[in-house]
Amino acid sequence: MTRHVLAILLLVLDTMVRAWRIQLSVWCAGGRLSLWHAVRLNLYGEAASAVTPNRLGGEPARFVGMTESGLRVVTALVGLGVEVAAEWPVFLLMAAGLAIYYVPDFETQAAMWLRHHLASDLVVIELGVLLVLIAIYLIQRVVKGGTIRHRVRRQWRVAWAHVRRAPWWVMAANAALTAASLAARAAILPALAYGMADGPDFAEMFFGSLALLAAPLVVPLPSGGGGIEAVFLRGFAGDFGDDQVEMLLLWRAYSYFVPAVLGVYTLIHSLGFKAAKELFSIGYGKRSRPA
Repeated sequence: MTRHVLAILLLVLDTMVRAWRIQLSVWCAGGRLSLWHAVRLNLYGEAASAVTPNRLGGEPARFVGMTESGLRVVTALVGLGVEVAAEWPVFLLMAAGLAIYYVPDFETQAAMWLRHHLASDLVVIELGVLLVLIAIYLIQRVVKGGTIRHRVRRQWRVAWAHVRRAPWWVMAANAALTAASLAARAAILPALAYGMADGPDFAEMFFGSLALLAAPLVVPLPSGGGGIEAVFLRGFAGDFGDDQVEMLLLWRAYSYFVPAVLGVYTLIHSLGFKAAKELFSIGYGKRSRPA
């Protein structure tokens, strides 16, 4: 029971930190966002990210949530811009931390792991699918004439100008909140292993979980489905012995499915099924209607 309580508390902490982060970004943009609206729009993002390739639906869903709360379009764009601008240094530091942790004998270990688990073909296939999805997305969203209207381009230019003028302390605070959010979500796996006899080291679980949480950004499957499970079961985030499958199910539930289910319910309840369907379809090709 203790491990479930710890996991829930970490998930709540992650949710609250994300809400404070977007509140700070919107405040920097000259707007105001209530805590409930901040939590709700982040749940929108969780839902849309979970069902779209490479989490493509996350930001559009959060943008819809911001405008739904009464924010002007430019204010919403600036808020998201400030948040994203503060996230990237943290992501780079996270990548550096993961590299430092996994670098010792990296070349030998990576070659051995790929030979043993036959993952090289999977990596090549997923990269190819990723490139195809990106091409389809760009063609649908950018290349088509009239897709980017003059007003939208002007709003993005105004938003970017505001982001560049954001105070340094806002960016630093936003980056700190981003780091806290990532740490809380990654600590769910060690929390679920609390009290386990002969469990993996905390660092192995924490860094493994952190890497797997970032995987959907590059793996072109919704929520990294299939690939993440296969890597976890191979012991990438720790060897849990006979409890490996149970730990996978619990970790996926708390890290992905619970926030996504809450987000789907909140999104459909607030915006309706039609709006939710449009957000959930981002990143997928449009099917041609039969003549």
